Amino acid sequence: MSTRAMQPRRVLVVTDQSDTQIALRSAKVLADRWGATLEFFACVEPPHDLNVLARLAAREPTYLLDELRERIRHATLARLTEYLPDDQIALQVAVGKTFVEVVRHVITTECDFVVKLAEPLSGVHRLLFASTDQHLLRKCPCPVWLQTPDAPAVPKRVLAAVDVDEWDAAEPETLHLLNLRVLEAACTIAAPSDAQVTVLHAWDAIGEGLVWAFSSSKDARSSANRYVSEVLEVRHKAMSRLIDQSSRDTPDDDGVPLVPRLVRGAPERVLEEQSRELNADVVVMGTVARTGLSGIFIGNTAENIINSLACPVLAVKPDGFVSPLAER
Repeated sequence: MSTRAMQPRRVLVVTDQSDTQIALRSAKVLADRWGATLEFFACVEPPHDLNVLARLAAREPTYLLDELRERIRHATLARLTEYLPDDQIALQVAVGKTFVEVVRHVITTECDFVVKLAEPLSGVHRLLFASTDQHLLRKCPCPVWLQTPDAPAVPKRVLAAVDVDEWDAAEPETLHLLNLRVLEAACTIAAPSDAQVTVLHAWDAIGEGLVWAFSSSKDARSSANRYVSEVLEVRHKAMSRLIDQSSRDTPDDDGVPLVPRLVRGAPERVLEEQSRELNADVVVMGTVARTGLSGIFIGNTAENIINSLACPVLAVKPDGFVSPLAER
């Protein structure tokens, strides 16, 4: 396999107590395939009433946290050893807010891929991503793969969402590079055989109404139809250029097929509908951020889409993203 910019070197698993251990299994396959180091991370979040507990136990708060951390370490190592009996396990156990500690660990160790079990909000049957996951999506500088318990460990039906409307973008080059990163990430996690990446672009002809309004009644319909056709043709050409550029770095004999799909409609609706129609194993998408600015982490559209999906998500940041948790 040719070297990719997205090829992971250090894959971090955020551990959990689930029966399926889907995050571990997916990360293990990913790390083995690309020759990456596999690392594990657990976090102890101090209870809000820690001082009360410490007083009632006649112990210092730090003692209770140290004890809890050791218990978590012991239990986590036992579970990991059960699933990976022949592997050397590198486990980091931190104390603090999970998303903060994960992001800091990624920044410090230069991990370049995070895999985690998605946490559904309690009482909600359809999948919504809980606050820890939302914070990771906004603030983690490397790709974050949120797996679901019933998802395949190695996805074959990968849906990659791109935006090829670079003409309307504030930073066209940033958007183009982000699109390429989305495709690279999709190919990186896709099964090495029998997989397909559907490259989806939700488009619209926003000026159609104006064409109707300013055309004579005799030719308004034909003018509007020509306008829509021209917009679609421009998007088809932009999609072809994107896929061609992405495919040039992958040999023909082992590249994952990239199949273009253009659907008219709002991105929030189109991506949710297409993920169900295609029975996607995972949706890969970029989170919108301005290069070098830590104040803008994820666009409203991306966040709405992620909360509407009922399948795993792999979120990719643009080049130059600066996490707000990075030391300055």
